[in-house]
Amino acid sequence: GASGNVTNAVSLTTFELKEAEPEWFEWTGYIEKGYEPEVRFRNGTAAAKRLVRMLLNKADQFPEFQPFAQMKSAKEKGYERWHGTLMAYKGPVLRVWEIQVDGPHIDEWPPAGHEVLYGELTPKGLSTEIIEERMTQFAKLAFRRPPLEGELSPILHMIQAKLTEGLSPIESLQLGFQTILSAPGFLYLNEGEGELDDYALASRLSYFLWSSMPDAELFRLAEQGALKDSATLSQQVERMLADPKSNRFSNNFLRIWLELDNIGKMPPSREFVSFYRDNLESAMRKETELLFEHVLNTNLPILELLSADYSFMNRELAAHYGISGLEGNEFRKVSLSGAERGGILGHGSFLTASANGVDTSPVVRGIYVMNKLLDYTPPPPPDDVPEIEPDVTGATTLREKLVKHRADASCAQCHKKIDPAGFALENYDAIGAWRVKYDRKLDVDPSGRLPNGETFSSPGEFRNLVLEQEETFIRCLTKKMLTYAIGRKLNSGDRLVVDEMVEEMNNSAAGLRDLVEQIVLSKTFRYN
Repeated sequence: GASGNVTNAVSLTTFELKEAEPEWFEWTGYIEKGYEPEVRFRNGTAAAKRLVRMLLNKADQFPEFQPFAQMKSAKEKGYERWHGTLMAYKGPVLRVWEIQVDGPHIDEWPPAGHEVLYGELTPKGLSTEIIEERMTQFAKLAFRRPPLEGELSPILHMIQAKLTEGLSPIESLQLGFQTILSAPGFLYLNEGEGELDDYALASRLSYFLWSSMPDAELFRLAEQGALKDSATLSQQVERMLADPKSNRFSNNFLRIWLELDNIGKMPPSREFVSFYRDNLESAMRKETELLFEHVLNTNLPILELLSADYSFMNRELAAHYGISGLEGNEFRKVSLSGAERGGILGHGSFLTASANGVDTSPVVRGIYVMNKLLDYTPPPPPDDVPEIEPDVTGATTLREKLVKHRADASCAQCHKKIDPAGFALENYDAIGAWRVKYDRKLDVDPSGRLPNGETFSSPGEFRNLVLEQEETFIRCLTKKMLTYAIGRKLNSGDRLVVDEMVEEMNNSAAGLRDLVEQIVLSKTFRYN
């Protein structure tokens, strides 16, 4: 729902509609104050989607607002633009007969959360002991550890002072809760120096795999001092990965590793708008998330992320890839023929995040591929080297320009490493669609030579060469995931830890799930 502003729209749910069959749909969701429920034809034409939103927001301006009555009314009201769109549009039509909103849905009053915080407090029953008990319980959850001795004293004194001034018990406690939620202990993970204590370890583990605070089980183990035991840690990793909350790990890690948040922040150029429908970017992310979760949950080899000859897609993403026969918005596993889309190198998310929504640059994509998959980040170019614009007009191609650019000795060394990876993916445009020619009808040339002398002539051949660098990819992914897990950059002291993990992974032919466990058991994860 949104208040007439599509940029602030929040998707509550998605339904699959059956043709010519009226249906009631029901769901439970949270609507913020100021928002209004709204129905959108997500995979319809841009004009149809916009029209549905405008008519719903302006429904009160049409007498007896009913299906298709608005055609005549729109013209009478002076909305010729709407009338023309309605009359000209011949595609599928979404008829909304009624929208009902019920709420709030609360099983009891006061709500359970209110009871947890305040209980049945009255001015007479609000003793100093009760206040301290409530604050201590709340602070333990907020700080993810028991409060230190004297840590809550200023807050307790403030509450007593407010009560003396005549503030109600509920309002006084609310001030205490607000103060705790403004404290550094809540806002920051203060893990100390050296070996993490059990509570800090519980928090690091929970934010790594669940992107949230520890649950009751982790708190219990921390209180018992049992979480530092390696066997216990391994058991907790398995338990937490089996929990639905672990999809937060997949989603958030991929957003950091592959910079998937960039998708949607770089709007496509006008030529791509008709293809870049408003849920294509989320479908791109979903494809990569589902592949990662599949490899993680089944503990497949890490290289499966690059070598998979299948993917997960819905109708819209399949159409974007030129794959026919898929119907509906539901994602399903799809076998891929050929090498154009195998592994994340062929994912729309990977290819869109490495472009800018308008055009592609072999240099930019090459840096992205080398950094995300092969553990190489080039140094910044010299200050006196001008930037090259990705212009492919005329007879001079970008490849030819880069060849001239590499004639400069100060540029040659880096471009020799990064350019081949970028050119290998030039068959994919700025939003990951397949192409064999540029807009100016120049042929795409995806061939190249790696620094070791090996050559390729297609994205598939390049992917096979990347697959041969298995240890490099495992090392790269290990470093990216370990950095994500501990929330800081790796230092020289972490190199030996990474070396040990990579060696262990290679020797045991371990899978992605094993890598997660190795990271949790590593010294870097358990120490600061």
